[in-house]
Amino acid sequence: MDDDGEALQKALLRKNLQKQLDEFQMLSAIFCNPGELQVDEYGCFENLNSFIAGETDRLDTKLDYRFELPLLPNEKVQILVELPHLYPALEIPRIVIRSAVIPRAQERTLTSRIERYIEEEVPERDEPYIYQVIGWIQDNFADLMLESTVEKKEPAQRIVTSATSGQSSKLVFERLWIYSHHLKSKAKRQTIIKTARDLELSGFSRPGKPAIICVEGHQCDTQEFWRTIKHLKWQKIQIKLCETEVVGSEKQMVDLRHFEGAFREELFCEMDEDSDTDDQPMSMSLFMKFLEKHNCGYIKRELFGFQSNTMDTPAS
Repeated sequence: MDDDGEALQKALLRKNLQKQLDEFQMLSAIFCNPGELQVDEYGCFENLNSFIAGETDRLDTKLDYRFELPLLPNEKVQILVELPHLYPALEIPRIVIRSAVIPRAQERTLTSRIERYIEEEVPERDEPYIYQVIGWIQDNFADLMLESTVEKKEPAQRIVTSATSGQSSKLVFERLWIYSHHLKSKAKRQTIIKTARDLELSGFSRPGKPAIICVEGHQCDTQEFWRTIKHLKWQKIQIKLCETEVVGSEKQMVDLRHFEGAFREELFCEMDEDSDTDDQPMSMSLFMKFLEKHNCGYIKRELFGFQSNTMDTPAS
């Protein structure tokens, strides 16, 4: 890109980011009751303002926030909003509904319905429109729930056979090993567990510092899990290892799983009765024994640089 093109691109970015910040200020004045509008990382405002002011050329973050609104009887519902840098002019926001009482499949249907509303009902998208979308969700939530429940009844098949070609899509097993700088937020931890269980994935998450997450199951579901959690606020998160294998049956899929039962949280700490478990340091010895028990000793090198035949000696 030449200098003129780069300057135009930055000008467009600054214009859109300023509109995002102005919109958030407006939303903060409207949704001003405690807990109604929340931001996990207020540091994003510093980066965005610095970029707009020309003090930095790096955009290290996006503007993400969430609403917690009483849309169900005796139950608050989260509406997660993630704004791409070129919203509102060229990109649409990602808006996801989350609730402990709404199944994951239904949440996906609701997300698709919101995207359809934006495409059909917000034809002119030069100006921010999050308030319009949130208002529409509030006004139509009961109908949206009913509509998504009806759609959910149609069985989602992982192996789809084409009537014309007679061909079947591949059945792929996948195991993801995910590493993060830290995981402490109880809300984030609950989202991870709920998402994995709703997708019928096995595996575990280890909160604390560092955080380690392993999920295994159908590739379409592990990828959906990754798409969901990576949009949560993280200092750093990455897939350390992705293991995939094409299989011929559900039984082969089950045989490849290293973890039985439902996805769960594991602490791997030496319990101290007087300490908060969230603050307990991870016991490397317990974690290594857990990996060996589940035939996952090979992952030590990927996660920590340990040799596969030792527990305590870093790889040279």
